[in-house]
Amino acid sequence: MPRPFDFAAMAMILALVTIGLGGSPSGSAADVITYSGTVSYQGSHTGDTLYVAILDTTGVEDVTLLAVGAFAVGAPPFDQSFSLDFDNTGVGAFLLLASFLDVNGTGIGDVDGADVFGYYDGNAIPASIPSGSSQTGLDFALPLAEIHGTVTLAPGQGEVRIDATTNPACQMEGFRPQSRASSTGPYEIIGLYPGTYCVYSEESSGSTRTCYGDPTCASPVLVTLTETEVRMGVDLDYTSVVPVSPTTWGRVKSRYP
Repeated sequence: MPRPFDFAAMAMILALVTIGLGGSPSGSAADVITYSGTVSYQGSHTGDTLYVAILDTTGVEDVTLLAVGAFAVGAPPFDQSFSLDFDNTGVGAFLLLASFLDVNGTGIGDVDGADVFGYYDGNAIPASIPSGSSQTGLDFALPLAEIHGTVTLAPGQGEVRIDATTNPACQMEGFRPQSRASSTGPYEIIGLYPGTYCVYSEESSGSTRTCYGDPTCASPVLVTLTETEVRMGVDLDYTSVVPVSPTTWGRVKSRYP
């Protein structure tokens, strides 16, 4: 099962490769490829920075960030052009192009469900892009649909992650950011393309999970979104699936005869 994509870790790796090694990860002469296009957004959320990144997901568990660009954008709507160069030595035959609008203001080091996150070519399942030659016209829009709800944690429960996946069995697929919660309260996933999703949550340790419509995840209720739909009331509840240890009071002495 693929894990959530960690932009911060990948950004650090990219910096080490670019600054520390100064070129191709394999040490051979660089074969520079350029991806260029435009990212557009017609939604209502505002962020200071738009990030565009080229991802190599060949290894699934070892996603590689090949290039990332940061662009100052104003309030939407906007159309932001980009041009990213990367060394295609040793990369997969096909790559992914992702972008996110930094709504929560925490930068590339903390991307979550409060940021608007999208892929080329603007669909729930990202399109693969050939890595063997430069590509132009890679235009796509960030998603507009949203899911909102309440997550109810069991007593003493720690942090949980919340996600929406196109896998009907609620198995995580892809590398979109996840929302996080450490207490009972509202959550939001504000960047989703039209499609049918299974909404679920799991403990950060991965030990326990719950799904919308069925806390056991045996028969989750799927959520189908239109292009601009804002779906409310997609609630998640851990109280019936997380065991709670009984309170031990010790020996109790009666004050009455």
